[in-house]
Amino acid sequence: MLTVNTNRINEWNAAGYAVVDRDQFRYEIERVELSDDGRAAVVTVCFADGSKLVDPGAGPDGADLVIDGTFTSGREAWDVRLDDDGVWRAYDAPLVGATEPTDVCAAT
Repeated sequence: MLTVNTNRINEWNAAGYAVVDRDQFRYEIERVELSDDGRAAVVTVCFADGSKLVDPGAGPDGADLVIDGTFTSGREAWDVRLDDDGVWRAYDAPLVGATEPTDVCAAT
């Protein structure tokens, strides 16, 4: 999972993109289900992403060109595991159901 995200960020950086409105992105942990041996868990999180991917200064009159400004909200079931080195790592985060164009997370 880390490799996929790192590759995506490297592609965006190579294209000169930036993320703005980061304060409009959040995760809310809704539930943690720990395995019997305590070495794995499924963490259900709700996300609401109102951040924007932009190409800085590439729009008319030097404005930022929005590459992706779609608001998305939904739930993921994170597969996290305690590795032999004592560090918890995420291995997968599949969607649980569909994403929505409105905030489906509980009020914060």
